[in-house]
Amino acid sequence: MKRLLIGLGVAIAITFAGSARAQVPPDVPSGHWAYDAIAELMELGVLKGYPDGTFKGKVPMTRYEFAIAIRDAIAALRQQIDEVRSQIRPTPTPQPQPQPQPQRGEVFTAEERAKLGRIPADTADRLQKLEEAIARINRLATEFQDEMASLGVDVESAKRDLASLRRRVEAIEEELKRVRITGDVTFVARGTNSIDNKTAVDLNAQPTAPGGLLGNLEVLHELGLNISSKLGETASADVSLVVGNWLPYLGSASQFAARPAATNTDIVLWKAAVNAPISVFGTEVGLTIGRFENRISPLTLWRPDVDVYTTIDRYDNGYYSMDGAKATVGIGSVQIGLFAARNSSVTTNNGGNFMSLNGGIGGTPNIAAAHPATGTVAGIGAFDSSAGATVDINLGEKVSLSGEVITAKLGTINVAPFGNVNRLNVYGGHLKANLIDRLTITADYAQSDLLLQESNVNNKDNWALLVGVGYNFGENLTLSAGYREVRPYFAAPGYWGRIGYWHNPTDIKGADVALAWKLGSIAIDAKGGFYKGSDRPASFVGKDDEITHIAAGVLWNASEKLNLNVSYEGVLWNLKTSAAGAKPVENYVTLGVDYKVSDNALLKLLYQVVDFDGKGVWWGGGKAKAGVAVAQFGVKF
Repeated sequence: MKRLLIGLGVAIAITFAGSARAQVPPDVPSGHWAYDAIAELMELGVLKGYPDGTFKGKVPMTRYEFAIAIRDAIAALRQQIDEVRSQIRPTPTPQPQPQPQPQRGEVFTAEERAKLGRIPADTADRLQKLEEAIARINRLATEFQDEMASLGVDVESAKRDLASLRRRVEAIEEELKRVRITGDVTFVARGTNSIDNKTAVDLNAQPTAPGGLLGNLEVLHELGLNISSKLGETASADVSLVVGNWLPYLGSASQFAARPAATNTDIVLWKAAVNAPISVFGTEVGLTIGRFENRISPLTLWRPDVDVYTTIDRYDNGYYSMDGAKATVGIGSVQIGLFAARNSSVTTNNGGNFMSLNGGIGGTPNIAAAHPATGTVAGIGAFDSSAGATVDINLGEKVSLSGEVITAKLGTINVAPFGNVNRLNVYGGHLKANLIDRLTITADYAQSDLLLQESNVNNKDNWALLVGVGYNFGENLTLSAGYREVRPYFAAPGYWGRIGYWHNPTDIKGADVALAWKLGSIAIDAKGGFYKGSDRPASFVGKDDEITHIAAGVLWNASEKLNLNVSYEGVLWNLKTSAAGAKPVENYVTLGVDYKVSDNALLKLLYQVVDFDGKGVWWGGGKAKAGVAVAQFGVKF
C-alpha cells in the first residue's frame, strides 16, 4: 500500500500538540475497510500520499488522520471535476456575454452541446474514475463525519456537493453516449531524390524516381470524420467518412510495381454500422450490422501497413472494412465471434477497391512474394466475400488461448504454380502465458489451404509458426527472443511484418532477438533476424540462402513537445543457392523529428538515405543511392 497524503504527519502533530498526553484519539483497526478505500482513492489519482509518494499501509492510524484525508480528497475531487467541466463550458472572458440558459429539464446549453463533440477521447474514462471516487468518499464521509466536523468541515454541505458533482458527472456521461463527433485532418508531402542518378528502392518497395525532391514532390491530404450516436438504452451507431487523395494512393500499391501519382480527391464510407445486443435463448449476443471494421490476428486477418513512412491510425491498426454482420457471445469463460461479409463492395467513389482482401502489398493475400532476387509468384487477386469464426478461452489471468477459421471466396482464377483457385481457407491458433512473473511466452500458428470449390489445390508447405519469449527486467529493460518459420506457399489476408522492403516474407525460417531499453529521456530499440531458406528443393528462397536483418533506433525525448530520433535498418543477403552466391545489400538510415504543436496537433519530419546494392540480381543490378523526405502534419478534433 501507499502513504496517506502530503504533509499528513505535520498536520496531525499540530492538531494534537500540547494535549497528546491528556487525550489520545482512538486508532482505526488495521483491517478496517477505510484503509482500502484510501488506497483506492490514491490509485484513482485523487490522493497523492506523503511527499515521497508512499503510504505506510495498514499501520495504526487515528480517525482524525482519516478525516484530514477525506477533507483533502473532497477538495481534490472538486478540482478534478472542475477540470472536466471546463472542457465543455465556454472559457470566461473579462466581460462575459450573457449565455443562453438551459430550459427546464435540460442539462447543457446549446454551446455546451457543441463542445461535447470536441472534448478529449479519454474524458469518459476520467468520468468513470471520478464516479468511483465519489462513491468511496461518500462512504468515508459518513463513517468519519464527527471527526470531519471537529476539523471545521461542514459534512452535510460536503455531501450535498458530492451529490451535485455526481449528478453532473452522470449528465456528462449520458450526453457523451448520445452523439459524439470526432475526426482528423492529415497533410503529407513526400518526395525522393537520386544521389547518384540511379534508381534505388524504398521501404515501401517502391522505386525512387531520378531527379530532386521538388521534381518528385507529391502532396496528399485526407479528412476523416467520425460520428457516434446512442440509439436507445443499448443500441448505438458508428459512421466514418474519409475524404482525400490518400486513399487511392495507398490502395493501388502493389509490392513490386510503381505507386501511381496522387490522384484527385476521392471519398469513401469507411464505416456505417449499428451495434445492438440481442437475446438468443436467454443469452445476450452482441450484434453489429452494416459496414464495419474487422481484424483477428496478423497471421490470419490483418490489413497490411501499406506505408512505412507515415502514421495514420485507420491504416496502421490492421482493420479491414467490410459489408456484412458480426456477432459475439460469451458462454462462461469462452467468447465466440462470428462474421460474414462482402469485401468487393467496399470501394472509393472512383471505384478503387482499395480495402478489400486483394493481392499485393495493399491487401493480401499474395502467394507469395518471392524474395526480390527471384521475382514474384502470381497473386491471388481480390476476394468477393469472406466469413469466419473465432474462439477465445479464458484460462485465468496468466494464460490466454484463442483460435479462428476464415474462408474467402473469389471468381475462378489461375494461380501459378497450382492451377485454378476460387477459395482460400485459413486456420489459426494463439497462446499467451505469464506463468512466471515478468516472463511472457507466446505462440502463433496458422495454415492456409487453396481450394477450387471443395477440392484442395494446395495444402502443403502452407503454414506459419511464430514463437517468442520475453522477459521484463523492470520498467526500463525488456529482452525477447523467438523463432519463426513461414513456409513457401503460406498465404493469408494478414500482415506478419517485413524484412527491409520485402513485406509479408515467406519461405524463411530462423531466430529473432529484440531489446527495448529506456535510459531517462532516451529510449533504445534494437532487433535482429537471422534466417535461411526452407529445405524444400523447389523453394523460392534456396535452402542454403541466408538473410540477416538488423534494425536499431534511438529516440531522445528532448522536451515535452520535441522528440528526435535516428535509426538504421539493414538487410544482408547471401544467396548461395538461388543466385550463385550473390550478396545484395539494403541500408536505410533515417533522421526524424516529431514536434507536438498542441495537444491534438503533431508535425513529423523525416529524411532517409537509401544505400542499395543489387549485386546484379535485382533493381538494375548495381549500386544506387537515394533520399526519401516526408513531412506529415496531423490534427485531431
